[in-house]
Amino acid sequence: MPSSPAAFDSRYFPVDDQPIAWGSTLDEAKAQLEPPGWLPSYGGWPNLRGRCQAVLGLPAVEYNLRAPARHKPIVQVSYELAPPPGHAGSGPAEPAYWVQPLARLLGPPTQAGPTAFVGGGWGSVVYTAKWETPLLSIGLSVYGGVRQEQSGPAAAGLYFDWRDVLTAARPFYEAALAQSAALAASFAKLSAPPQLVDTQYQQGYSYHDSPPLPLDAAAETRWRQSQRALYREGLLETPAPLQGRLAPTQVALWRAADQAAWAVSTTFDTVLLPDAAPGPVELVTLHPAKGGGNVQLILAGLSLQDAYKAPALPRLAAALEQAGIAVQRLEDHDC
Repeated sequence: MPSSPAAFDSRYFPVDDQPIAWGSTLDEAKAQLEPPGWLPSYGGWPNLRGRCQAVLGLPAVEYNLRAPARHKPIVQVSYELAPPPGHAGSGPAEPAYWVQPLARLLGPPTQAGPTAFVGGGWGSVVYTAKWETPLLSIGLSVYGGVRQEQSGPAAAGLYFDWRDVLTAARPFYEAALAQSAALAASFAKLSAPPQLVDTQYQQGYSYHDSPPLPLDAAAETRWRQSQRALYREGLLETPAPLQGRLAPTQVALWRAADQAAWAVSTTFDTVLLPDAAPGPVELVTLHPAKGGGNVQLILAGLSLQDAYKAPALPRLAAALEQAGIAVQRLEDHDC
């Protein structure tokens, strides 16, 4: 059975014996680690992969650090855990090999047990355990067999999810508020009413995490704004007077003349499309297949969705084209 460290400090995540402070960016972590050769990065968020030998006393073969952007804090860390000594790899390893030392270090898991995929082979997860706190989640996944990773064989994964959004977003929060205040000033000078379209779907905000605890209205607003500052580059707070006028199913198009830009707003979120460089705008129609189909309008950091063949988003796309903004039309199947 692996030996655990004497204590766990939730202010850090470990790579071998090197503690990395939560709040570090990818570049800051890279400067601390600098292994002889990085492994190829995965897709999705910017990330760093490297070989390692242990995490929390558990033998490991590699780690992966992920952040919403290279200049923003690491918020997810994963490790590929080595099989127990002598495990042949024809099936899953015994979860207790990892759960028992983790429980000694972290306390009893919040949730633990087998999944519905027992017998699914190395590509499946047959057992999970989680240790949840308001600011940090640690999860264990035991694979259905041994996976042959580039860094070596792995029989389980360990996952850290840093949930202290208010701390992580702090370096970006004030700048986002200032940009949103400038947007509100633009809206106050509006010379013509916004154009509104009514979708069939609610255009609610959707960020990365839910608040860890029930919050009052002011704290929930701070949480939502911090999530946006951390995870959603280019989105601003919809001006308060417009928030009060928009139903959750409505989208507004309006002119921010003093910023030489068009603005598209949902109840909470607004994206600016500058005249000089509005960025890519795509109208995507997904025809029914396995799914029922839908239509999407994707504008920089804002993604809108509506029912298949609903007219609102194509109408909004046409209004953008009339304003001089190019819209690319794409079609696919809802698989």
